[in-house]
Amino acid sequence: MEIDINRTVRDNPGLRTLERGLAVLELLGAAEGGFQVSEVAQRLKLPMGTTHRILQTLLTAGYVEQEPRTRRYELGLKILELRGATVGAMRIAAEARPLLRDLMLRTGLRVHLAVYRGGGVVYIDRVDNPTSLDQFIPIGRKAPAHATGLGKVLLAFASEDEVTAFLSRQELTGFTATTVTEEGALRRELTSIRQRGFALDRGESLETIRCVAVPIFDYTGRAVAAASVAGTRDEVEPRLPDLPRMAMEIAREISRKFGHHAVTEPAFPECDYIAAWYRDPEATPLVTTDDRRFR
Repeated sequence: MEIDINRTVRDNPGLRTLERGLAVLELLGAAEGGFQVSEVAQRLKLPMGTTHRILQTLLTAGYVEQEPRTRRYELGLKILELRGATVGAMRIAAEARPLLRDLMLRTGLRVHLAVYRGGGVVYIDRVDNPTSLDQFIPIGRKAPAHATGLGKVLLAFASEDEVTAFLSRQELTGFTATTVTEEGALRRELTSIRQRGFALDRGESLETIRCVAVPIFDYTGRAVAAASVAGTRDEVEPRLPDLPRMAMEIAREISRKFGHHAVTEPAFPECDYIAAWYRDPEATPLVTTDDRRFR
């Protein structure tokens, strides 16, 4: 296998480095037993010095490993971690889809499924009601976690270390008048979400869209994904508390598919839903049981 990757990237040094690194990974991925640096250079038609620098960078980052005795390079465990994250998201979507469709039929609203990745939520599935919503979010899109119901519910059930890391790296950009842009306010809202078991999006990323989002847990009790029902203000607001109740029931069923079992069931006082919608501090706690997480 010989690849000449020098022809199409001569005019862009940054792109050239990236494409050379990717070519090295592709070459090693197709190899049985790996390659020494000279073999990589020969097959990719790269200078020895350049090839060595690329391999050392990938080695330091964990994307390749070197066998000490043979000095051959092979793909590293970091590649498997990336693959595992993708496969995991695909499995979640496949397992959840029948129940997401059931939620769409019960509510008549569009249903989204998302996972948390690198400070945002990535939409991995969507079940549409053709009569609901002119706007839609394409699968694969990444959205800021603080400005979506899906992102807020995943942050609410993340560890304190994960929330702190998010706040240290991400700017709380305002997209509409209702976006939470202050750290203290966001932390208070995350506490409320943990207590009631669901998050609300009051037009915080798109002014015309409202949603109710709920966490999906695996067998360890970790929130691995979130589902939401979304619609216009007129479609969502008059239907509190029914929408959170229906979404949480479906989320529990999906969580059971991943080995998660609830110990207690939350209460659903209607007045608390209305107060929560308008961020009334008196709206919390909404859960009257001792265990506020589905385990």
